[in-house]
Amino acid sequence: MTPLPEDQARRLSGFPPVLLALVEAELEAGNEIVEIASCFPAPPAGACVKLARPVTTRPRRSGGGISFLDRDSSLCAGEFSDGRRCHFVLEPPRAPEPGPFPAPPATPPADAVARFAASMVIDYEKWHDGVGYDLEALRSASAAERGRIEGMLLGRGVTGWRDVEALAALGTERARAALREAAARGDHEVRMAVLSHARDLMPDAGRTASLVAALRDAGFYGGLTQALDEVAASHPPEVVDALLRGALARSGEVAVHFAAMLLYLHGKAAEPFDWAQRPFFLRFGTEDRGEREAAFRDLCDRCGIDAGAYLTAPRRGGG
Repeated sequence: MTPLPEDQARRLSGFPPVLLALVEAELEAGNEIVEIASCFPAPPAGACVKLARPVTTRPRRSGGGISFLDRDSSLCAGEFSDGRRCHFVLEPPRAPEPGPFPAPPATPPADAVARFAASMVIDYEKWHDGVGYDLEALRSASAAERGRIEGMLLGRGVTGWRDVEALAALGTERARAALREAAARGDHEVRMAVLSHARDLMPDAGRTASLVAALRDAGFYGGLTQALDEVAASHPPEVVDALLRGALARSGEVAVHFAAMLLYLHGKAAEPFDWAQRPFFLRFGTEDRGEREAAFRDLCDRCGIDAGAYLTAPRRGGG
């Protein structure tokens, strides 16, 4: 087996032993690693190995500490994961079966309204790849067409970041009013999207309150990733306080990223998730209170923060 590049070897070292053994067996059998990435289906604290060929060294079923799912999608044929579903080994997608005749080229809808309406149908690939609505169709629309698109957007309500992005690009008074309402009443994902795409509609106090709420309660696929992106650039004391409380009280995969961000904000890390310090961050992945408190004390010592103020305070923070 050819030695792996240093970066791949380092990232693989964090995989659970059962998955690491699977990858090593596949490499011994002649398979190759296409990519090691921190992306779907792995949460940000985990990673996935994408193989060049299907797995041949073990049955394609669950067992021996490994869970298997036959995905058969355009992204992968199957996935092998650990019990926590933080790390994955992915097979490449199957080649499409040839049809009797070549498929005719798709004819795009003629007018801007039809093109925009078609883009509002979100399939798995669009969801996975973070593809928004067709803003080019919106920009090329006539005044009458923009009015019809506005009606479509307002009629469906502001339910996610795509709606926020499109309404912000539209920029009409009715669109901006809908965004103000979304900033006040939307869920974490929507509020973070307003903060990103229509920042001027959210006052400073509202921005801070929305960030604190997201850090307290949001999940990675519900606004937390966007909140952490914002925190890297904007972190008033209330936000830093929420990070500290979350590093102590939130679930392990969230606390790992809070610890990484806190080191970055205090000038002790080169980036918001410094891979060179990943072993330290992973100490926060435990749900054991004593182990978490020990890691938290070390974090506070590095950042020059009084840990006692948080360890003796009433517990707050979601999962």
